[in-house]
Amino acid sequence: MGSAYALAATVDVRVEGIRDDAVETNIQGFLAIAKLEGNDSARPRAIRRLHRRAEQDIRDALRPFGYYNPVIRSELEPVDGGYTATYVVDTGPPTTLRDIRIEITGPAAGESALRERVQASRLRTDAELRHPLYKATKSAIQDTAFKLGYLDARFTRHRLAVDPAVNRADVELVLESGEAYEFGDIRIDQDILDPEFIGRYVNVREGERFDASQLVNLQLRLADLGYFDQVQVDANKDDAKNHRIPVVVRTTPRASQRYEAGVGYGTDTGARLTAGAEWRRLNRRGHQVDLSFQVSEVINTLTSQYLIPVGTVPGESVTFSAGAEDERLEDGERRTIRLEAARNWQLGDWYRRYYLQFLREDYELSDDQRLSILLTPGVSFTRTELSDPVFARNGWSAFYDVHGAVRDVLSDTSFLQSRVRLQGVLPVFRRGRLLLRAEVGGSWTEEFSDLPASERFFAGGDNSVRGYAYESLGPTDDEGRVIGGEYLLTGSVEYEQIIWRGMGAAVFVDAGNAGDAGIPEPVYGAGIGFRYRSPVGVIRIDVAHPFDDPDRAARLHIGVRAGL
Repeated sequence: MGSAYALAATVDVRVEGIRDDAVETNIQGFLAIAKLEGNDSARPRAIRRLHRRAEQDIRDALRPFGYYNPVIRSELEPVDGGYTATYVVDTGPPTTLRDIRIEITGPAAGESALRERVQASRLRTDAELRHPLYKATKSAIQDTAFKLGYLDARFTRHRLAVDPAVNRADVELVLESGEAYEFGDIRIDQDILDPEFIGRYVNVREGERFDASQLVNLQLRLADLGYFDQVQVDANKDDAKNHRIPVVVRTTPRASQRYEAGVGYGTDTGARLTAGAEWRRLNRRGHQVDLSFQVSEVINTLTSQYLIPVGTVPGESVTFSAGAEDERLEDGERRTIRLEAARNWQLGDWYRRYYLQFLREDYELSDDQRLSILLTPGVSFTRTELSDPVFARNGWSAFYDVHGAVRDVLSDTSFLQSRVRLQGVLPVFRRGRLLLRAEVGGSWTEEFSDLPASERFFAGGDNSVRGYAYESLGPTDDEGRVIGGEYLLTGSVEYEQIIWRGMGAAVFVDAGNAGDAGIPEPVYGAGIGFRYRSPVGVIRIDVAHPFDDPDRAARLHIGVRAGL
């Protein structure tokens, strides 16, 4: 027993007298003896040695906070099986700032951004000294100079002088800026697009003040165009002539065509076959064509789109599209042909879309069989902010659309319809997330019976109220057949937890319905699900129970979610 005690011991470290959490945390980080806590095999000799240096550790930890004259009482007391180390700390008076000199010399002395950065410094006479604040001020001034193109900027004087005898400190920072650098010749190495076309997306110009962040933006802009697999931007100060830095953008083109085909299954569509083709650059002006085709048990679609890039921001375009759909509804069917022209562009952080759509729809709901023709102008706004485009743990998205038609203007009815969809995700614990969804829609029409099926609201399905079949919820006729509604309200709360190697589980509650007068009376569904995080998204297998009818059986829902 005595031999074992001599060879190994434990230590309990106590720091008393500190009221500032940040100071106490720093002391714990500096105290070497504190690292032995919880170690039941520490050697007594090591404990006594680290105890002897503990006061110096504490002094070192206090200096960044301006405490240079602390009073420390320390005691190492043997107890059964080890020691208790106690340190009672009186920080003493804080060191305050006395003389402060912050100066910019050279050509940058007149730069307003640098003057504002100096004035914004929290280093003030008689303020308490904080070493991190001094370092942050120094870094902020130099970073601002670099951003303004003064790449040779350096501190000719950078001094923090502390006089512990009187608890006062002086600061001297003198930045010599040197000459400002500018962008030189800008060369983009690519031969697949017209230089004039690609030049529209170059956000830097020769002769402008050099800013490295602009080069990052340039790289992202060119990558977002979708014509290149790789974009590399090189700008080396050593290559500068007359303080102008040449910029070389090296690119690797993507394949000009892409084809895809697949088979799958979704609860809303049943078994399906899909095929698609994309021509990414029909010409040197970057025009594109997309074709897609789907055959399934519920809905068959054929769509095509011709895209013309416009503007100076990636994603801005004019599109012309055509499509045909054949859908089997819960109590009917529809056959739709659409033609559309749209203008798409960025409005700040929002993606805005103006469109004009011509629709011809032959539909049958209940015993009502009709042919509807509509010319519908509309506008939509979309914004997405996600931590990860495939598996987000933090972020949100919003979508708003409004469109309508006027009778006798190539339309056989007048209506106005609006829809809002909000989604969010929040991190929970280390590998969990909370998913929230809400959707609201409303139509105002002369005669509801004249609205085609595609312009009516239905609820139910994988992305609506699980536990109910796809578009099986809504107002019904006298025989109980679903005919769709003028209003929509749905929502969902889901908790998802990844447990092992990308596999996990989820629990959820959905609510909502479609109605024909005011707020629809909601029905509810809840259930559990299996989750697998794949490279293309989260594979979902849900079992959901509907609550409005005890005779309804639980439904199986299968799908893939990317993003939200």
